[in-house]
Amino acid sequence: MLNLHIFLVMDNYSERDDMHRTSVLAILLIALVIFSSPVYHAESEVVTTTKPDPESFVNDDGPKSEVTIKFSRELDAVDIAYYESVGVDFGSSIKNVGTIYLAKISEATRLFLHDDPYTLQIDPIVERIKTSPRDVSINDTYTNLAWQMQDIAGRNLTGKDILIADLDTGIQWRHPDFFFPDGAKYNYFDVAINWQFDNGTDGIDINNDLTISADETLYTIDVDNSGTFNMTVDWIWMDNGSVSGSLDYGDTFFVINDTANFGIFDTGDILVGLKTPKTKYLVHKPFGVVQVYERGSNLTYSLFDDTDGHGTGVAGILNGGQLGYRQFVGVAPDAELMAINVFGSDGLTVEEGLIWARDHGADVIIIELGAWSYQYLDGSSNVESMIDSLTASGIPVIVPAGNMRGSGSEGFRHASYTSVSNSITSTRFYAPNGAGITEMYLTVLSKTNISDAKINITEPTASGTIDHQLTFSSGYYNFQNAITSSNVTIDTFKSVSSRGTYMFAIDISGTIEDTQYWDIDINTTAAGKIHLYIADDASGWSYGASWYDSVDSQYTITWPATADKAIAVASYHSRNIWVSQGYPPAGAIATYSSLGPRIDGNNHMSISAPGGWDVVSSWSDDSPYAAWWTTGGMPCYPVFGGYQLFSGTSAAGPHVAGAAALILQLNNDVGSLVKDIIEKTAYTDTFTGVINPPPGGIPSYVWGYGKLNVCQAVIETSNIPVIESVDLIPSIPTYESAIVINATIHNADFVPFELSYDDFSSSSIFNMTAGSGNSYSVTIPASAYGTHVDYRITPVSSSSIGIPMYVEEYVVGDNLGPTIHTLTTNQTGTITQSMFIEIKANVSEPLNSSGLNSVVIHFTIDNWISTNQVGMVLDNGLYVGYVPPAPAGSSVKYRVAAVDNAGNIVLSTEYSFTSVSDGETTSSTTTDSIPPAGEIIDRIISFIQQNAMIVGVGIVALIAIICLVKRRK
Repeated sequence: MLNLHIFLVMDNYSERDDMHRTSVLAILLIALVIFSSPVYHAESEVVTTTKPDPESFVNDDGPKSEVTIKFSRELDAVDIAYYESVGVDFGSSIKNVGTIYLAKISEATRLFLHDDPYTLQIDPIVERIKTSPRDVSINDTYTNLAWQMQDIAGRNLTGKDILIADLDTGIQWRHPDFFFPDGAKYNYFDVAINWQFDNGTDGIDINNDLTISADETLYTIDVDNSGTFNMTVDWIWMDNGSVSGSLDYGDTFFVINDTANFGIFDTGDILVGLKTPKTKYLVHKPFGVVQVYERGSNLTYSLFDDTDGHGTGVAGILNGGQLGYRQFVGVAPDAELMAINVFGSDGLTVEEGLIWARDHGADVIIIELGAWSYQYLDGSSNVESMIDSLTASGIPVIVPAGNMRGSGSEGFRHASYTSVSNSITSTRFYAPNGAGITEMYLTVLSKTNISDAKINITEPTASGTIDHQLTFSSGYYNFQNAITSSNVTIDTFKSVSSRGTYMFAIDISGTIEDTQYWDIDINTTAAGKIHLYIADDASGWSYGASWYDSVDSQYTITWPATADKAIAVASYHSRNIWVSQGYPPAGAIATYSSLGPRIDGNNHMSISAPGGWDVVSSWSDDSPYAAWWTTGGMPCYPVFGGYQLFSGTSAAGPHVAGAAALILQLNNDVGSLVKDIIEKTAYTDTFTGVINPPPGGIPSYVWGYGKLNVCQAVIETSNIPVIESVDLIPSIPTYESAIVINATIHNADFVPFELSYDDFSSSSIFNMTAGSGNSYSVTIPASAYGTHVDYRITPVSSSSIGIPMYVEEYVVGDNLGPTIHTLTTNQTGTITQSMFIEIKANVSEPLNSSGLNSVVIHFTIDNWISTNQVGMVLDNGLYVGYVPPAPAGSSVKYRVAAVDNAGNIVLSTEYSFTSVSDGETTSSTTTDSIPPAGEIIDRIISFIQQNAMIVGVGIVALIAIICLVKRRK
């Protein structure tokens, strides 16, 4: 496309310049008219440009903060460009879940977006005040029965091929629990021939020389500190690493196949090597840069240590151990793990972790943290909306409900009361003496409009009390300094959620008096339920800052378990090892397990699972050891490959996430139904009382719908149709043929098929045709090139809890080139150096194809080392073009190339000639040195007809220039 730019310079030129420029411009315009080629556009191409109003540009020079932005719809490229133009920094790549995007914005941009009708909510990404919330528990949840069931491939349900993302503290991936038993198998060599294993003497004769060398020697780790080798608890390893005589990362660990089933390691037993790590990804963010360690790439070079140990304990319940070989095995021992650190200075944010997990193939996500300070706890935050979107897309998200129930000895993090209008209510709180607290976080929430509340804090001091009348800035996390005294600084803000929850946030820092009570006085004009939450910088779930008055253990489900579609998990005891110390027996709810309802009155709890200070799980020896783990004779000692007593809703959550993995192994299309399946199949007992199942039942605010029943959840899943495979024929749809979709679907009564050409704004629904066995098929009529086709397959079974949904799309392509029907040329003999060769071609594209883009002549004088190209013009149904004259002696080759809008190209037969000097005799030709005058006139008329706009603009411009020049004269 030729763009003609005319620059009029109005000074420093002469009449001679005028005449020269007029002549040159006239020549340029004539050349434009004669030699321009038409520009072809796809008929369906529509270009839309959105420009911000010039007055809407913002001064974006201020510092930028990380946020999540919730828009009214997902953004396209034009939207992204617009929001970037007004100061939204989406980074080097777009990161979003549904309509929620990660971005950086300045305060000026935030104010601008506040009035943008398509921006629904902006949440800051902040370092939240968060806390990281088997053998017996496996049977208690009926997981052992679920393992005996099989998927459609005949494999036992153990989580095979399912990837679980754990947003946590990472993992000690080298713990032997986190390897698959897929290595080589050996018998050990009995050096002393005494029919018993001798630690540090016997070994594996790898090189078959009938002796055991240093790097073939076997050693044991006495995990249970019993002094004898217990092959289902202790570990055995071969000293074949880089350091002889001591355990290092290169040494090989084994599990033992007790072939004689005597429970004693003897010469007939088989050593099975632990080879492949179960950890597929280990992700953290040192120095603000995401670092990924990946199995098969750089995992063995990982410098990450799980110094907290929480993530390792969670992973042990998820997929730890080797089924059939070890006593302590996770719920989904053959699942793979994606360990994402979201704690500490090198952790990702929760928002980043969710997107990273989704983008790297997570089938299940568990978020092992809880927060309550400065959270609305009503499901309205952008993170909670991200969880809802992920669940709807088929990735279930499990979140422990929290350990914030509270008690007299541990303190209460929540208090509540019903306010009286225009009346002051005082509530005392305190910091435990000697706890080392230097900052307290107070949150006031209410579903009543208390935006005009007056709030005072009474600070105790050695010489009396100080009353602080607080003021509050508006805007979520928009802290302002309200008070600065000799001892403390108080920062505050107030805000309201999109679901109408009112918040007052108070941060007290400095020298915190810990021998007397503090007070918060609240006066509201409206009567209503007031909720008070407290936390501090020195404690976790308990034994920290606490309320003294109006304490309440309910309404303690923590964020983000408060998300609408999160599977919120409570915790109960599975052993009796704490009964002698006054704690509840096995089967009872844990005394610390958070309780519903949510702040809006929704009971919200989904399910309960084991986690009462009594679940044996994997321990990271990079983390602290607690001596109480040996309570009740548990085999938990500080050795590499050892175990810990893991507790809390943090231990309950991975039982449920592991169950989700078994469900998805059986049917990978039911991710959005996992929450419903787990809730419907929960079991009840004398501890839970009667709880009616969904859909008609209401969950208990303590237990949810009851206790986790993995086996029944799998049975329920087996009733749901399974979409085993869906194939398109042809696999790449094109305009010239109909598309046959074949599907293999199990357990279906019938299979509805929904077809749409406008992203399901409208659609047609009909049943797929049932074939033999479990086969179904449907034929989609042929469509024009570029047609966007969406379809959904939703098999129905009358006995299932729900239906899976297979959603796919394709765009109709074109893989056939244009057709050159005929090609004629006036070349009849030897060609002189001044002659043009005229070519006429009849070229077309079929109906519904991508359409013809261009027809050109390729020619060369160096045997196609370099190719020249001239366009051909459509004239009376034929494409006409000319091979230009070639210097005498040139060997010229030429052909016609036709290209369609899909990029397919077709070449004609190649022609050739050798040019001679004009004076030489030609044998026989009808070729003239230039086209006849009549043909030139016809060609110009044809061009003008096809390019009227270009010609018109050129003529007008020429007249304007001539008039301007004459006026100057």
